[in-house]
Amino acid sequence: MGRAEYLYDVLKDFSVQTHLPKKIIIVEQNPNITSASELEFIKGENWPFEIVHHFIHRTGACKARNIALKEVTSEYVFFADDDIRISRNLLENIFSEIKRYDLCAVNMNCRQPGEETVFGKIKQWGSFGSGTSVVKSLYAKKCRFSEIFEHGHGEDTDFGMQLRRVGCDIIYHPNLEIAHLKAPMGGFREKPILEWETEDPLPKPSPTVMAYALRNYTPHQIRGYKISLFIKFYPRQKIKNPVSYISSMNKRWKKSMDWAEKLMKQGQSLRST
Repeated sequence: MGRAEYLYDVLKDFSVQTHLPKKIIIVEQNPNITSASELEFIKGENWPFEIVHHFIHRTGACKARNIALKEVTSEYVFFADDDIRISRNLLENIFSEIKRYDLCAVNMNCRQPGEETVFGKIKQWGSFGSGTSVVKSLYAKKCRFSEIFEHGHGEDTDFGMQLRRVGCDIIYHPNLEIAHLKAPMGGFREKPILEWETEDPLPKPSPTVMAYALRNYTPHQIRGYKISLFIKFYPRQKIKNPVSYISSMNKRWKKSMDWAEKLMKQGQSLRST
């Protein structure tokens, strides 16, 4: 969405890989129903792999990734952003490390230009990057990006939790590197105003974050998260009377909980349709 030139560079990087992909799946989005595709180069050039192109008039990363997952037929799937750059031997190195460590999911070291590597050793990864990972399709296709997180936060980590539940461990590898350009325009930066974002005071945390907690945390973990949030947020807001602050935050927490439960019910309805 508005980043055709970045996507073109990504395709060019894939086209010169020492281990070529068999298929690239692209979901192009533009909410304007009269708009036309910006990706003329898909058919205008010869590519050394099949390109499956969907053009939809709806925005949202979760919807797009679920559409793409249905098209996956290979043994592994690379979840990639449209504004990355990769070295020509990245795929070869990925599969070498997958074979070496018998991995079913690897999260790569994704850095913006000028950023330093934070974690320098291979480790079990507590998160998941939906634009920086290679996953065995056997596991990936058992999961889906829940649309309750659409235009919010948490879909990546929630998908990672689903992978773990079906028996797929996620490993971070610092030597498998991706450059993330963070394109200054396009993508999902112009997201719609969500219903709860007009409330005063705002729910705290974001209802999508709360939904993630309700889906994946035990009651004790949720209580621990609540206490941690209240403590960390205290110095970043204006209410300095502790009693007033706790009262205010309890109201905001309750709002978030109500919205999260509503989102989860909507998510169940979406799955049943």
